[in-house]
Amino acid sequence: MVDVVPCPAPLEIEASLARTAKSRDPGLDFIKGILILLVVFGHSIQWIVHAGTEDYWDDGLFRAIYLFHMPAFIAVSGYLAARRIDAATRLEQLLFRRTLPLLLAMAVWAGILAWPNLARAYVGLETHFRSDVWRDFRGSFWFLWAVVVGSAGAFAATRFGAYERAALLLIAAALLLAPLPDFPPSAIRYTAAFYLIAFLAGRAGVTIRAIPPHVAVAAGAAAAVGWLFWTPDTYIYNNGFAYWRPGVAGQLALMLPVSVAATLAFLRGAVALHDRIAPSAAARIVIAIGGMTLEIYLAQTVAFRASSLLPEFAAGYLDAAAATAVIVAGTATLVALSRRLPGGELLWGRLPALPFRARND
Repeated sequence: MVDVVPCPAPLEIEASLARTAKSRDPGLDFIKGILILLVVFGHSIQWIVHAGTEDYWDDGLFRAIYLFHMPAFIAVSGYLAARRIDAATRLEQLLFRRTLPLLLAMAVWAGILAWPNLARAYVGLETHFRSDVWRDFRGSFWFLWAVVVGSAGAFAATRFGAYERAALLLIAAALLLAPLPDFPPSAIRYTAAFYLIAFLAGRAGVTIRAIPPHVAVAAGAAAAVGWLFWTPDTYIYNNGFAYWRPGVAGQLALMLPVSVAATLAFLRGAVALHDRIAPSAAARIVIAIGGMTLEIYLAQTVAFRASSLLPEFAAGYLDAAAATAVIVAGTATLVALSRRLPGGELLWGRLPALPFRARND
């Protein structure tokens, strides 16, 4: 989802698309655009349609999205990183171009999430501002931590030269087998494994279009069958990939292959859709959205936290779609404003005075 590469300004879509066309397959940004929309829409179902309850675990549309959207997102990030991390990459490049920008962005937004408690502190009320910042820095942006862990694993594997592929597989296996069942470490190690496998595929020169259509169709059918048997305990958030616990192994035997199948089917279908509608305005908008995945991911976290302050009301999928559109449009506006305000890009982990810039891939 995120990487350390420049993101296009919302008001500069034409220039952005021209640069993208020269640098990489725009189909990848199209995929990223769809995925970030699914992330926000999935959270809208959770926070708006099923506000104040945990009924979203049994929501069929929520379940369909969560079969694949995070594995697919991290896979695209790992696939793109395969062009930027290799044996020639130095440790300082990894830190300054990939890791520190993400950590800085997470720290800034963790502070924003804790702002109400900071305001309470000014009037002498009891507050847990520091612990809240740490909790959100560690947990609310767990996906970015998965990118950090995945890129570190990829960097380590490229140190092994001819044994790079074996190292990638071993690191991915070690992450999956690590006895860390609590959230967020469980979700981080699970998705980081997808990052590493996609990184391996990218290093091997495999492309999404190389997936045979009949394989994608079969994978989609398998995922649909898996959707029928998916339960709340099948979600990584609930089973923690704790394969040693009674009953969890059966859930993992369903979750892992179904997520892989759904991810393959989605990626192949999304790139085929891009190829079909590439000249259209809709495709160009989705590609532009795909250039703001980091910003949207960070901003939507605050938006949904704030939604808990709203009075309860009956909401449906159309309301969730409207909320998704508002959050994406609001983030695009915020990105445009941040580019015009001194220090505004600190929101996204960018500081001109520092030797790195957060970039979005």
